[in-house]
Amino acid sequence: MFEIIQKGGIMMYPIILLSVISLGIFLERLFVLRVSNFVPKIFLDKLSLFLAKKDFEGAIQLCEADRSSIARIAKDIVNNVDLPVSRLTEFVEEAGSFEVQRLERFLPTLQTVASLAPLLGFLGTVLGMIQTFMVMANQGNANIQALSGGIAVALLTTAAGLFVAVPTVIFYHIIRHRADKISLELEKATSQIMNLIFKEGGR
Repeated sequence: MFEIIQKGGIMMYPIILLSVISLGIFLERLFVLRVSNFVPKIFLDKLSLFLAKKDFEGAIQLCEADRSSIARIAKDIVNNVDLPVSRLTEFVEEAGSFEVQRLERFLPTLQTVASLAPLLGFLGTVLGMIQTFMVMANQGNANIQALSGGIAVALLTTAAGLFVAVPTVIFYHIIRHRADKISLELEKATSQIMNLIFKEGGR
């Protein structure tokens, strides 16, 4: 493996770095992006009990003790429950947008890696080809076998760049799907909280 990296030239090293970044982000997001981390059912069940009893003090304390996204949104709702419904809805949408940004963390980085890796691969190939043809120019009629070997080595970086880019695109779509799913769960939970507070006699 190390021999292949050496043959590929200097551009192999940033490509390897991009592969480490891509895999690291994917594994971190897989661990973090779980519904239970953002919309825990146990928290929602407890919160529903407080809201059903109109115990807003207890609801706020419960939200402060929980670190999930829905807890932060619920706390904002309860703290501003006296606002007009239209204004509170706007306020909640802003809070939800902030939490969605947390869900989409590192997705732009994966997009950048997927775009940059093949470009670095092509650059490495071009540099390798330039070196090969410079040798031909200096040595006159080059051995065909040596020439084809040099070209093959130059193409290693293109293969490496694509080898990083293709899985990264897959990683991106997996993480995107998870983020969208959690975002939908957040929206449902937020609507549930709003309904509990503003249903008839709920305020």
